Amino acid sequence: MTFIPVATPVFHSLRSLRAAAACILLTAACSGPALPEATTDISTATTVADWSAFTLGPNDLVYVSVFGQPEYSPPAGGIRVSPSGTLSLPMLGSVQVAGKSADEVAGVVQAGLAKWLLEPSVSVAVLEQSSRRFYVFGEVKTPGPYVMDRPITALEALSSGGGLTASANGEQIVIVRAHGEDIEVIAFNAVTPGPDGLVRVMPDDYVFVSKSGVGVFSESVMPYLQGVGFSMTQIASVALAYDRLSNK
Repeated sequence: MTFIPVATPVFHSLRSLRAAAACILLTAACSGPALPEATTDISTATTVADWSAFTLGPNDLVYVSVFGQPEYSPPAGGIRVSPSGTLSLPMLGSVQVAGKSADEVAGVVQAGLAKWLLEPSVSVAVLEQSSRRFYVFGEVKTPGPYVMDRPITALEALSSGGGLTASANGEQIVIVRAHGEDIEVIAFNAVTPGPDGLVRVMPDDYVFVSKSGVGVFSESVMPYLQGVGFSMTQIASVALAYDRLSNK
């Protein structure tokens, strides 16, 4: 088989870059394995629940309560975090909350209101956390993005997709996790689950299920990676991983 060189192409447009990356990926997949290897030495797989990732972000619904001061509190139904990551609050105006926990936001609001109130007591409750998502695609019954409002395991994430289709390869499912322009790949088995099925999925992870007996990772993953945030450099990184593997 003739392999397309990947070290010297010059891309003059996004279209040509997309086409070249797709061509490399599909060519290497013909003789390479069904699933990719990581393109980074970073390993973040863990079975420990981590709440630190669940900070506030755009479109989250929160309720801010100022004890004994209803006029300083937003509506009881809560308010949405704006696309820029702010809350519009009485007296304080626009307050940046993205990346902060509910307790941290309460501290910020409390400090701001101290200019007008004596020892204000503020609490912040998250009514709906929709800014954190993970994605399930491939051979599942209901692929797509899913809201992540708590730490979940790989098997729990897979069940969000409605379960496997009849043609799914349930023994080699992968979590694709981006690290800048590199990609970490974490595999787990859903047919005979072991500790690997308890690996925690992180916000923005992509859980991919391939078709059994067919090396279709490249054909299936390209549209998803292009459509939900992966850069062309990242997609090309997967292509390079295939190229290295198929030339071993």
